[in-house]
Amino acid sequence: MLLNVEHLYKYFNGQALLKDINFTVEDREAVGLIGVNGCGKSTLLNIITGSEGYDKTPEGLGSVNIAGKASIGFLRQNSGLNSELTIGEEMKNAFAPLLETLDKMKVLEKKMADGGDIDSISHEYAELSSYFEARDGYRIDVKIKQVLNGMGFGSTPTDRVISTLSGGEKTRLALAKLLLEEPNLLILDEPTNHLDFETLMWLEDYLKGYKGAIIIVSHDRYFLDRVVRRIFSFEENGVIDQYEGGYTDYINRKKEKKQGVKTFLLMYMLSV
Repeated sequence: MLLNVEHLYKYFNGQALLKDINFTVEDREAVGLIGVNGCGKSTLLNIITGSEGYDKTPEGLGSVNIAGKASIGFLRQNSGLNSELTIGEEMKNAFAPLLETLDKMKVLEKKMADGGDIDSISHEYAELSSYFEARDGYRIDVKIKQVLNGMGFGSTPTDRVISTLSGGEKTRLALAKLLLEEPNLLILDEPTNHLDFETLMWLEDYLKGYKGAIIIVSHDRYFLDRVVRRIFSFEENGVIDQYEGGYTDYINRKKEKKQGVKTFLLMYMLSV
C-alpha cells in the first residue's frame, strides 16, 4: 500500500464537497480520477499532496497516509519551472541529490590524489559511489536526452532559456522534469494537454512501464483506457465509486449498474 485515504471529508460553507472518501493506491498501480468540473478532484489532489487540509468526522475519523518516505510528484496546470534557467539546467535539477553526491565524490578523489587519509576517504567514497550507481547516476545525461526527445524537445537546444518557451512548451517541459524525478507517486492533472499524437504515444508507453504509482486526472478517455487499470469516479453526492479496468470498462459497468437498478424498480412496481 502506497497511499491510504480513510473517511475523508471536506466542507465548504457547511456543504460537503468530499464525503467519506475511502480508497487505497498500491505501488505500481495506475488509477484514473474522473468527474465533472467542480466535483472536488483538484481539492482531493491538494489534500493528498499536503497543500490543503481536510475535515474529520465528529468521532475524529479521517486520514491520509503515505507509506514510509515515499515521494510525491504533482504536475499542476501551472508548470512551476524556473523561467530564468535553461532547459538543460532545469532538467538536471531533477537529479540534484545525485549531482551533489557526484560533487562530493570528486572532492574525495582530489583529497586521495593529494595524499589524504586513504582508508577513511575510500570508505566514504565507496558509500557515495554505491548510492550513485544504485540510482543510475552515470546515465543522467542519457535519461535527460531520452525524455526530452520523447516529450518533443529533440530538436530544441538545451541551452534555450525557459522564459522563451510558449505556455504549452512549458507544460510539456514540466512533465518531462517530473518524469525524470521519478517520484513514488506520480500525480498528473490533464497531462495530455498540449501533446501531439507522437508525444502522446510516447508518454503512454513510458507510463505503462513506470516503476511507481500513478494518479491521472484526464478527460481523454482513450488515454485512460490505455494507461490506467482502475477508475475512481466522483459521484453527485460527493463520494467516490471505484471500478476495475479502464474508462471503457467503467462506462460499461456503470451502464450495467443503472440497468440493474431499473430492473429492480420495475420488478418492485410489478410486485406491488
